[in-house]
Amino acid sequence: LTGEIIEAAYRTPLAAHAHLEPLAALVDFRADTVEAWLPTQAANLEETALKAIAGERKIIVHQMELGGSFGRKGAQSAALEAAKLSQAAGVPVHIGWTRLEEMRHSFYRPPSHTLLRGTLTPEGKIAALEQTVASGDILFSVIKLPVLDNPVKNLIGFDFGVLSGIFSPYEIPNYFVHSQRVALPVPTGAWRGLGLMPNTFALESFMDELALSANTDPLEFRLRHIPDTADGKRMQRCLEEVATRSDWKTPAAAGRARGIAYSFSTDTAVAMVAEVSVEEVGSTAAQIIVHRVTAAVDAGLIVNPANATLQARGSIVMGLSSTLIEKLTVKDGAIEQSNFDDYPLLRLKQTPPQIDIHFIPGGDAPFGMGEPVIGPVAAAVANAVFALTTQRLRELPLKLEV
Repeated sequence: LTGEIIEAAYRTPLAAHAHLEPLAALVDFRADTVEAWLPTQAANLEETALKAIAGERKIIVHQMELGGSFGRKGAQSAALEAAKLSQAAGVPVHIGWTRLEEMRHSFYRPPSHTLLRGTLTPEGKIAALEQTVASGDILFSVIKLPVLDNPVKNLIGFDFGVLSGIFSPYEIPNYFVHSQRVALPVPTGAWRGLGLMPNTFALESFMDELALSANTDPLEFRLRHIPDTADGKRMQRCLEEVATRSDWKTPAAAGRARGIAYSFSTDTAVAMVAEVSVEEVGSTAAQIIVHRVTAAVDAGLIVNPANATLQARGSIVMGLSSTLIEKLTVKDGAIEQSNFDDYPLLRLKQTPPQIDIHFIPGGDAPFGMGEPVIGPVAAAVANAVFALTTQRLRELPLKLEV
């Protein structure tokens, strides 16, 4: 990189899935059949796990799509536990984890550390961007590779799940990305969006830092770097739509400010604006209040608008919970948190009263909808907080200094 270097580092912590119901499974291990009833995202992975003890028996998995059967339940272990007990006891066995067991003996969203360095041209455009991302495993936790397991993973050098959202969607003439796979002593795995929200948090917060150095409005700075491609045209439509819908060019109410962010994942483009205020809590703390979130989403053909809207709102609320509150900590080799008293989630009173989702027609094929809207949440809020307070928060959950 040449010229004045703008540099920043961003961090995200371990996070729990905290799904509605902890792990559970009912398994009947019989002479010729192993039959299982369990909540899971991936019945095929459960079949593979049960084959270890089923021998020639037929395996039947009844997929119970309840209680948050995603992420952690993409490769859950209760089925194998119940199967082994059923085999030994000769009767059907039900296993049900407690919340404490789930919180302390699960696998978690891996922490991430992203270092970004960039320079600008005299005209205020990005001349070069260097990005280093370090994180733990996401998909390697469930993908079973050949006998040379760890050597193969280390040869690849990165976990595929970490790549979600890792590449900047903007036109940058000189761009270098380095992803570092870090072996962690804590089991980690998939969390909604995989690496999308941590990566977007870093990239889109840094876009605002570059815009500030260029003395340019954050929206205009993004529009200045849109590539001349089909995806670039989709990006422009989303950014312009969210700017209109959120009243971006109109000053926010007194005591409030707005932040903008963009991400692209599973062929779905998402632009988002968050409107925030800050409320002092005593003399040493301040609380970030998110009043409104506006999203413009191009997910291609929307087959079921009501369901797509719920997916988008669910991503936003889950993203806000991680942005403002959630953090797991390790002490003496164990997770410290055990339940929702010491690992709280976003409550109804903390949820924005206004969450607006606007779909942009994007062709005849449907694209991703379950995860991509979570991408810009943290960055949009952090950028809004900076616009209001001039505090640049680079670590989740966001904590203001008073």
